[in-house]
Amino acid sequence: MKKIAILPGDGIGPEVMAEAVKVLNAASKKFNFEIETKEVKVGGAAIDEYGEALPQITLDACNWADAILFGSVGGPKWETLPPEKQPERAALLPLRKIYGLYCNMRPAKIFKSLTSSSPLHPNIIKNGFDILCIRELTGGIYFGQPKGREGSGPEEKAYDTLIYKRFEIERIARMAFEAAKKRDKKVTSVDKANVLTSMVMWREIVTEIGKEYPEVELNHIYVDNATMQLVKDPHQFDVLLCGNMFGDIISDECAMITCSMGLLASASLNEQNF
Repeated sequence: MKKIAILPGDGIGPEVMAEAVKVLNAASKKFNFEIETKEVKVGGAAIDEYGEALPQITLDACNWADAILFGSVGGPKWETLPPEKQPERAALLPLRKIYGLYCNMRPAKIFKSLTSSSPLHPNIIKNGFDILCIRELTGGIYFGQPKGREGSGPEEKAYDTLIYKRFEIERIARMAFEAAKKRDKKVTSVDKANVLTSMVMWREIVTEIGKEYPEVELNHIYVDNATMQLVKDPHQFDVLLCGNMFGDIISDECAMITCSMGLLASASLNEQNF
């Protein structure tokens, strides 16, 4: 019996989740496994009912489950809340941290029959492409400390800290290389090593890990160039390895050039592949 917490979220989330559950039920019948589900609210829907984006009832369901099926959170209705109480920051980021979901895998694949749905020109899209974006999910600027806002007048300032530890880079790099071994054996690591010290370290460590995988080709690319190359020639990429913030942007671009970000599933894994 597989226990799954269903968190539909907000906006299009419940609509997409209803169809996802149908797929889940069909898969359980076809592949002969049993499931038990609990549906709970998260994000804006939870704020409306419980006054907080990630209430205890939702955490209890997640703790009970073997896996979490998550929709989407946020929307204009809750944008006037203080930043720390908005659905994305108060629900999504804590869930990633609580369960150590450090690795986000987002496939971006477009089939020949759907190429006309892509916003890219047919001469670029050709017969479709198949990219896997692997994003580090629990480190980097989203979680680094200190962060804050202080002062007033012309000297008022806000700040976030971009921090990566060696073990965080090593483990996400290994996930990328292991994935590439099962695909076209090519990893492109996205960084900004020309201006960011943290990204110099990122590039050095990814290069070190790459030596453990001589059968996998490793390339490095600056994030600004990566965004351009994705719309110029997406076929050149196999596995894209990204830090948290760059992966947030790149994975959405990968999804959008297929036709719609909302139609592509992703998986967020911890060290136990939960």
